[in-house]
Amino acid sequence: MLTQNLSEFWENLYTEHKDYWNLKKATPALLDFFNHPSCPKTGNVLVPGAGFGYDAEAWAMRGHDVLAVDFAPTAVDELDRISRKHENFKSLDLDLFELSPKDPKKGGLQFDIIYDYCTFTAIHPGRRDECFEVWHKMLKDDGVVIAFFYPFLNANTLQGPPHPTSEGELMARLGGIFDVAERIAVNDSVPSRKGKEEIWLLKKAAE
Repeated sequence: MLTQNLSEFWENLYTEHKDYWNLKKATPALLDFFNHPSCPKTGNVLVPGAGFGYDAEAWAMRGHDVLAVDFAPTAVDELDRISRKHENFKSLDLDLFELSPKDPKKGGLQFDIIYDYCTFTAIHPGRRDECFEVWHKMLKDDGVVIAFFYPFLNANTLQGPPHPTSEGELMARLGGIFDVAERIAVNDSVPSRKGKEEIWLLKKAAE
């Protein structure tokens, strides 16, 4: 049985046109967040689990250097296509859990910004701590994680993907790894996500 830990799981959804998360455009909530005073105006951006790259490309068009990462072949092809359009956009065919700031073939550096929308809730819930560890090692000490958590509600995490998360779960998992610098309401959700998502800005916890 395929699980979301495997690229084949996601590739099957793409080829069967079951990529229900695909808005076919940049997320309106992200474009709205670009106008928020807490949105960084500069800095390089890592987008793990970038999918078709609409949001990653939006960061690049805003002027940021972007590395978009995915491992499903259909998504990788699309990210590669985008990378040929923008000098400040690079794509990487890699399982996000293999990212490393020390290996040039696996990212090779730390980032000012890590951006996530739905990837955290798409991975297997059993790997959530591991996901935070990846974010931590790939983020500069003064960097920020910009995470759009969806679905953000108390529900059964075994149903999915996407697998719901909650304030209680996030606070328990983040403890000692990240501090929550700010929580921001989403003003421009697509109708199916309205009231179910929230933006969290995370900073590395003080040692």
